[in-house]
Amino acid sequence: MNTKDRILEAAIDLFSERGFNDVSVREITRAVGIKESSLYNHFTSKQQILDEIFEYLRVQLDKTTLPEEEVIKMIENMTPGEFSVFGANVFKEYMGNLTLMKIWRILSIERFRNEKANEFFKKYLIDNAIEYQSKVFKIMMDKGLIKEFDPKLLAREFYAHTIYLYFRFFEVERDTNPADNPEIQRMVMEHMDFIMKAINK
Repeated sequence: MNTKDRILEAAIDLFSERGFNDVSVREITRAVGIKESSLYNHFTSKQQILDEIFEYLRVQLDKTTLPEEEVIKMIENMTPGEFSVFGANVFKEYMGNLTLMKIWRILSIERFRNEKANEFFKKYLIDNAIEYQSKVFKIMMDKGLIKEFDPKLLAREFYAHTIYLYFRFFEVERDTNPADNPEIQRMVMEHMDFIMKAINK
């Protein structure tokens, strides 16, 4: 791992525990094992470190969003039951990434005192996810795979459980990997099964 990545890793650890304002550049460089002046070879400020952390999260989120044509192809070759298993596996893979979970915790802290963080939180944790899931459900309806509903309403109902799990487990239980928690895995599968039974034709 190069020095820039080590700085980002240390900053993510520290910011997720104490928040951006309560961590100094000196503490970050001490955690990395470099001189304070060396940090400025890679970042112009502590704020730029935070901006790059958020950009990293945005890129990772984009990777989980399949292009529409791929979604159509996937859905055409997948039963509702298989879709449930697929959704549960995606949830586990994404939520099992502890670095991403730490960044979400940073956002949870900073959104109350940093408008940029708050806008990012609303856009990527909520609005974009609802919009994307609405499109997926609309495709499934158009293909005759599920009952007709308002796709955005269905997306909100579907996604509300994820938000619950995030606030109940991923923000408060920091010392373990929540995605390995059997209770969470069971709850995710029960939720997916419930939704698919409710909307399946």
